[in-house]
Amino acid sequence: MSLLHPTEAQQQYPHAWQCIADEMEREACGYDATFAPVTAEVIVVDGQQMLEVVAVSDIRVVEDGTDSFARMTFHAKLTQS
Repeated sequence: MSLLHPTEAQQQYPHAWQCIADEMEREACGYDATFAPVTAEVIVVDGQQMLEVVAVSDIRVVEDGTDSFARMTFHAKLTQS
């Protein structure tokens, strides 16, 4: 599958996007952080098509002496069930 811009994913898969937006909002409140989606892709997990969105946050992470921002991956089914 090819990568999608977050705006394309929102337009093409509005239900899945809303599920992910809701999850990002819950995580943002839980971490007192902001998440910004940077890329999306339709993937297949156990035979089910899913929208996968990668978002970066304003949470700073230090790993191996490297300072960066945390990223989180969100998933939602493309079909309502």
